[in-house]
Amino acid sequence: MWGTFRVWDARFTSVFILFLIYLGALRFQKLPVEPAPIFIRAGLIDIPIIKSSVNWWNTSHQPGSISRSGTSIHVPMPIPILSNFANFPFSTPILFVLEPRLPIPSFLESPFTEEIEAREGRKKQP
Repeated sequence: MWGTFRVWDARFTSVFILFLIYLGALRFQKLPVEPAPIFIRAGLIDIPIIKSSVNWWNTSHQPGSISRSGTSIHVPMPIPILSNFANFPFSTPILFVLEPRLPIPSFLESPFTEEIEAREGRKKQP
């Protein structure tokens, strides 16, 4: 596998199929006959295939490091991994609530910000 130009890796191929399903759902979303739910269901079926593709087919990706039979990673590493999983449900909603309220730093503003605000009728706050 190494040294070849293109290998049809199981995970890459199944993610590419999911991308095509996503494009199909976006493309057919506005049609009166609604085939988009069919694409969405196909994408939901493809997600476990992506997860298990590395274990089903022997390709360039390594198998999962954490499994029911044990772990193959160094002993101190599961601690930060598990702490990240435990922190995710708490930190993500906080970020979604706080993100719209955060001010934009002045160095990130475009030189056209004043012109856009003038067109929209907004005043720049000092």
